[in-house]
Amino acid sequence: MPRAASLVTRMRLKRELSTTAFAQLVGVPASTITRIESSIVDPTYSMLQKIAAGAGFALTGTLSDPSSDAPYAAAIDRIQSAAPEERRRLMLKLAHTAMLAPVTTRPGVRILAHEEPIADFIRDLEARGTNPAVSSLEAVAEDISSTRSFAPIIYVERPEALDDLPPMSPTAKSSVIVLPITDNVRRFTRRVGSTAMLVSEWGTLDALASPGRQSDVARPFLSQLAVRAVGTAKASAETKTS
Repeated sequence: MPRAASLVTRMRLKRELSTTAFAQLVGVPASTITRIESSIVDPTYSMLQKIAAGAGFALTGTLSDPSSDAPYAAAIDRIQSAAPEERRRLMLKLAHTAMLAPVTTRPGVRILAHEEPIADFIRDLEARGTNPAVSSLEAVAEDISSTRSFAPIIYVERPEALDDLPPMSPTAKSSVIVLPITDNVRRFTRRVGSTAMLVSEWGTLDALASPGRQSDVARPFLSQLAVRAVGTAKASAETKTS
């Protein structure tokens, strides 16, 4: 594997980011990135993996860009472990993280025609035993009574098994994006009533990473989620000290 200095520099340049912006993306001090790139310090392999995951790369002997959901998990972990005011800043950075894993380039993605209410579509997936988990704007709103996304995003077990469902076509009224459930998706899925949903941060990331107008619609939610994140962190801290 190439030296750490060369790898980190390549990651940063591939993302077309300054040292400061890259450091914010991966959750490492800018001074650390500078020292690594200058070969002043040699990071541990776990630190190198952390930087790679935060930037959306995999270390597999060479540097690869799998467009996986690893940057999502890394970003949400940082948010959930941060102090209240830091959570707000990190939430506002999610738009950049979303760019690292566009939903339409993820492994196993399928785009299907979708003309029924989303709640009915999810019930059909549940009846098929695919264990659907709802993401995008529906997960942000924590509600599937109406369709909020231009293309709802749903994670399922083995999306390739849905070969009897019609693919998206020019004549279809709308579409739904189906992705395979990963270990990271399982970590950030919870039940909202009777429906499995991704946490709101993940749903926002997926909406921001969607094609077309969905990304634009999702951006205003960042400031709302940032305020909510600060309130949640403060409430949690008060509970621990009481």
